[in-house]
Amino acid sequence: MSGIASGSNSFRSAVIRLTAYYSAGVLFILAVFSLLVYGLFVESLDNDIREDESGIEIEEAFHSEAAENLFNILLISDVVLIFITIFVSYALSKRTLAPLETAYQKQKKFVADAAHELRTPLAVMKAGGEVVSQKERSVSEYQKFISESGEEVERLIQLSNSLLFLAHNESTSKNNFDRISFSDISKKQCESIVPYANVKQVAVGAEIEDGIFVNGRKDEIVRLVLNLLKNAIDYNKIGGSVLVKLSKKGNNAMLSVHDTGIGIADADIQSIFDRFYKADASRTQSSSSGSGLGLAIVKDIVTTHGGVVRVSSKVGYGSTFEVEIPFI
Repeated sequence: MSGIASGSNSFRSAVIRLTAYYSAGVLFILAVFSLLVYGLFVESLDNDIREDESGIEIEEAFHSEAAENLFNILLISDVVLIFITIFVSYALSKRTLAPLETAYQKQKKFVADAAHELRTPLAVMKAGGEVVSQKERSVSEYQKFISESGEEVERLIQLSNSLLFLAHNESTSKNNFDRISFSDISKKQCESIVPYANVKQVAVGAEIEDGIFVNGRKDEIVRLVLNLLKNAIDYNKIGGSVLVKLSKKGNNAMLSVHDTGIGIADADIQSIFDRFYKADASRTQSSSSGSGLGLAIVKDIVTTHGGVVRVSSKVGYGSTFEVEIPFI
């Protein structure tokens, strides 16, 4: 909380500084303009007096009053304008820096979440190592520790790979796409996920239309389909099912992944594509089923390929994820 407060204070200070810069610039322009107008006006009056020498005292008094009135008008106008400028500058400064503040807060949250996800398996391995090293253990206990440590290492590897993918995908050119078969990829991923689904006691079905091609990167489309499948299995019920459909819809290829799982609460719908966001872990088949990056990667891939992703769900009845990508 202190970090967030510190960040907010920094942006508030930045808004004030930017407002001061805007206001100082406008104040300088107003001062130069007012002095220029006043100077030209006074010079014009002096020229009029020199050209008309009759009644010069009356003319001087009149011109002096006119110059004083102009000075007062310019002064009042400048004061009013500078207050308006300060108000407008403050509003514009907040609007200008708002996206930066949002990005900054998201980055801080992302770093904190990543650190937490990395720390958890390391803490598990450290605690297990300390317990094992306290006294002589049996071979089976050592084997159990090694097996559990291997699972945590695998989690770290998967998390690292996901983080690297997100970082790489943000800086990768969107032009190096190839013509790939969405149909073949979907079929192969449905087949390859079956052993994992069997362990979770979830049935996987597929209705894949042949001959659907998209312009993209094969490894990313593979990851897209696999992440949606794994998500549908992890958040399913024992004895549940997953149905994958791929068809043409207008000028797009539409991939639909429907599960009969636990569903998603309305409060979670808007956040499920956020990085590291997880629904209630107690409602999944495995509390360690993922790092909360799977759906974030799905959205990132879909956006990169010029598509859209939607989700509809009802708690207790399952969810349907739909992805539309332009086909060729």
